[in-house]
Amino acid sequence: MTKRTQEFEAEVFEAIRLKHYIELPPSIQNREIVTIKLRFRIKLISDGFVQFYYNEINGRTSLALVAGNTRLYGHDYVPDKGWHKHTWPQGNHDYSEESVKSITVHDFMKNVDEIINHGGSFE
Repeated sequence: MTKRTQEFEAEVFEAIRLKHYIELPPSIQNREIVTIKLRFRIKLISDGFVQFYYNEINGRTSLALVAGNTRLYGHDYVPDKGWHKHTWPQGNHDYSEESVKSITVHDFMKNVDEIINHGGSFE
């Protein structure tokens, strides 16, 4: 059984609440009956944001770090296909054994911390 959208939303806010580089409130907060999408601007990156999407019916999940229109890093869960990763910094799909493991929002944000604080240029 998948979690409820309210649980996913709480997980997101808990994971981002103390991040100095995240601008609150979310720039997009779109909640439907069974889906939620949250987007938070990143203060340190021009046109940068993190976005979270979740569908409680099928568990579809998207966790993304984006600059401009380019996904730089992320993880997705697609029903019937499972998890995969978008590798830093090009956002290429990765279906390796390590990359098909599930990831929590908290762990995703720990990886984003590493990218933001040590990942290099976003130019």
